[in-house]
Amino acid sequence: MNFIGYRSDALGAAVELVNAVVAEPDGSPKPDRMRAVLVAHGFLARRAPASVEPALRAWARRLRTVFDVADVAAAAVAVNALLADVRIEPHLSNHDDQGFHLHYSPPEADVVGRVRASTAFALAMLVSEYGVDRHGRCAAEGCSRVFADTSRNAARRYCSPACANRSAVAAHRPGRRRPSDR
Repeated sequence: MNFIGYRSDALGAAVELVNAVVAEPDGSPKPDRMRAVLVAHGFLARRAPASVEPALRAWARRLRTVFDVADVAAAAVAVNALLADVRIEPHLSNHDDQGFHLHYSPPEADVVGRVRASTAFALAMLVSEYGVDRHGRCAAEGCSRVFADTSRNAARRYCSPACANRSAVAAHRPGRRRPSDR
């Protein structure tokens, strides 16, 4: 589901940026990890210098605040804080033979500015349309990754099928119950 009509998957990028930072708990970032996330989600980040990595990591930590809240009022506060820190100037663009499509950042924005505006706007759309029912922290015990549910049935509670399967297996073991059953 593409919430914002942009040619990139800004919501997916927001989730993966947050999860990329979560995957680096010891503070030793892997080179090009953040730029790889952007390329995978349709941002034209191949030309971006390595110097964007720290800015993207810092932004990912800010995005995390939206996934960590449990009620819609707190989510709105978190999203509004993100939106207040980005320059949003919608315009149509037709760069790189992509045809006309909507950009949320000013035409002169660098890749970090484009990512910040697009991901903030995507989370704003998610929260305004669905509240907190379609995003959050993974329900698997010990997992600190996040998810955004773009399915029709809005039943997702895990960051990946691996976490869902691990939780289901653990729930069926004798003497163990799912966290939601406690």
